[in-house]
Amino acid sequence: MRYKLYIRRMLQAYFWCIVLALVLLLFVSWVLSIYVDGVSGLLTARGIRWLCISIVPNFASVHLAKILLGLMAISVLKESRIMSTCRGHVSLKQKRALQITGVAILLVGCLFSLLLFLPNAVLLSAFGTFHGSAFSKGLDGILMCLAIFVGNVYGYTSGRFITMRDFVQAHVSIFSTVANYFVILFFASQLVGCVDFTGILPLLGDDGTVFYWMQGVLYNVPLLLYILLAL
Repeated sequence: MRYKLYIRRMLQAYFWCIVLALVLLLFVSWVLSIYVDGVSGLLTARGIRWLCISIVPNFASVHLAKILLGLMAISVLKESRIMSTCRGHVSLKQKRALQITGVAILLVGCLFSLLLFLPNAVLLSAFGTFHGSAFSKGLDGILMCLAIFVGNVYGYTSGRFITMRDFVQAHVSIFSTVANYFVILFFASQLVGCVDFTGILPLLGDDGTVFYWMQGVLYNVPLLLYILLAL
């Protein structure tokens, strides 16, 4: 499709913009460190040492586990074809699979309701509130695991997943499409780490908001684009 061609071009441009910004930051931070107090240059002795020891920590600072789990959830839902079934003509077998999946979701919902609303509910905080509770802290992981569960139930009952190979492949099929994202993510994490090290943003009056949004854009925009390519 034509829109996928546009997305690929956008991703290529996005990657080279990150690389260019990283290279420019090396020299800009070095010049600013000479004339502006509080700026740490990346090409100074201290900066070079930091660059050498921070390659892995910069990449490790990204929430890779959440990204991988989210991609697994999307992959299972895609391979089970539950979303396309809801939009199109439903056969008798697919209708039965949807009914069984609906019952499974209802049972899981009842289970979590008991864990949240019974006296001394184990998923609430020590004060009996949602805020700061185990449920709120793990909500993103719970939702992603629920999506994986729903995809697997529908995939099995509809006949999409039969063998163990089918189940395993359903969880990783999307990774071949989004593999290049992790290259972009690596360079983006280095750029974010370098910006943080230089201390340029605080000198410009940033209270952390700009840095937070920069991380969101650099990490999440290419991910969303790759997901669109995979769907």
